[in-house]
Formats: sequence, structure tokens, C-alpha cells
Amino acid sequence: MRFFLLFIPILFISGCTDNRTTLKTLQSEINYLNAKNDSLEKEIQSVKPGLGDLMLMIQVHHNKLYFAGREGNWPLAQFEHDEIMEILKQAEDIEKERSEVKLFHVMIYPQLDSIQQAVKSKDGDRFNSAFTNLTNACNNCHTNTKFNFNKIIIPERPPYSNQEF
Repeated sequence: MRFFLLFIPILFISGCTDNRTTLKTLQSEINYLNAKNDSLEKEIQSVKPGLGDLMLMIQVHHNKLYFAGREGNWPLAQFEHDEIMEILKQAEDIEKERSEVKLFHVMIYPQLDSIQQAVKSKDGDRFNSAFTNLTNACNNCHTNTKFNFNKIIIPERPPYSNQEF
């Protein structure tokens, strides 16, 4: 019986030692994963596009959208509309807290819905009106966010000479 009483504390102590070792191992693994996560976060921040880069991409598609609609190339107009939507969604994912991004739903998306309807109905006059409204909405958004020095206009020339609209 004495042997048994001596054995219990030894088991308890060795069990605690194993638990401490396990806790230290887990803590080391957590520290490693946190460091890895921080490293990945820094890498993501270094490669993600800024809002200005995304707006520049939208500007190119805005231009191409205009010429596609003007020429009645409705499949291309649909494609350019969809590209703008995709970039706006990307901007929302990346820059959730920016005031500019928060205005998309109020100022930009309704105008893109009008473009969408004009493209679907293949209505050039409706498209021109919707496109003018979209362009104005871009400028209103820029004004509301103190970027009014960045004025968007109805394009005069296609952005690329190597694409047929």
C-alpha cells in the first residue's frame, strides 16, 4: 500500500511535466503561426492594389464601355460593364472602411444598373443617357470625397488603337 501511495505522486508529477512540455510546445507553435500570419499579412499588403490603382482600371473600362455602347457592340459593352462591377467589388473587399468605397452603393451602382438595362435592351439612346449619368456620378463621388480635381469626361478617343469597338 505504501508503494502505491508513493507511486501516485510520481505519476502526478510526471503528468504535470508532460503537460508543461505540451503547453510549451503548443505555445511555440502558436508563436510560430502568429509570426507566419504577420509575415503573410505584410506580403499581402505589399502586393494588393491601392484604391487609386483600382480606379485607374475602372477608368480604362469606362472608356472602353463608352465606345462599345456607342458602336452598338452590346456583348463588349456587357463585358466592360461587368469588369467595372468586378473592380468595384474588389475595391469593397480591399478598402472596406474608405469613405469613397462606402458611396459606391449610393452613387455608382444605380448608374451601372441603368447601363445594364440599356445594354440588355440594346438601346443606344438609353445607353448614352445612362453613360452620361454614370460619368456624372463618378464626378459627384469624387467631389464628395475631396477628389474633385479628378474629373472624368465622356471619352473622345478609344484607349487602344488595336481594338475594334
